[in-house]
Amino acid sequence: MATLRIVRDSGYADRIRAYAVVIDSKRVGEIRNGEVKDFPISAGEHNLCLKIDWCGSNTVHFAASEEDVITFSAQSNLRGSRLAGGLWCALFAWNSWITLTQLDNLISR
Repeated sequence: MATLRIVRDSGYADRIRAYAVVIDSKRVGEIRNGEVKDFPISAGEHNLCLKIDWCGSNTVHFAASEEDVITFSAQSNLRGSRLAGGLWCALFAWNSWITLTQLDNLISR
């Protein structure tokens, strides 16, 4: 079994709210401010996105082999001067609220 690891940055925006973790269109859990969480996944190709209310992240497609650890970083896109753009994201750019980035390709356990 492979592992999907998500590292959520600690930031001001959304700090008291959890992001829902959605793998292959199924909600598998949540991640809170500053947490690192592991989710078991089967080998193969997957889609990952994070959601908060009706907003969320871009959808990322990735592949995993047995015993791999695939790591992603998650953070609110509303930082610094972009915090004022929260209304714009909520109304027009729903999938840009959270930035989801793959940190490494594959790390074998």
